[in-house]
Amino acid sequence: MAKKPEQESFYEVHLNKFDELMISMHAREGEPQSPVLIYDGGDHALLYRTPHMSVLLDFIHPEVRPYLLKAKQVLIAETKEYQVAREYTAVCKRVKNLPVDGTGIKPLLNKEEAGQIDERNLYK
Repeated sequence: MAKKPEQESFYEVHLNKFDELMISMHAREGEPQSPVLIYDGGDHALLYRTPHMSVLLDFIHPEVRPYLLKAKQVLIAETKEYQVAREYTAVCKRVKNLPVDGTGIKPLLNKEEAGQIDERNLYK
């Protein structure tokens, strides 16, 4: 049975000239197995890295949402200490509603704290 998703509050989404998406996030332990990213068009997406481990990408920027809605796949780059630890492709599936309880999703930083962070240190 899958555990509660890990919350990923800092990640980057990159878009190339072909409207293909790459999501860069902190590296997790173990290799992904048939990764799937599910998305309903709202604030959050859920990446199933393995059948037993998922990552909640929270508070997706509104400008990214239309691209994520139409994506068939995304490249995932997991980083550790400023380097890409692994990269893989996740199939994208559009759903009506994410299977998560939104009341438990809270920003890990308030707006003032987030504005003071040096992003160069977030991947340590």
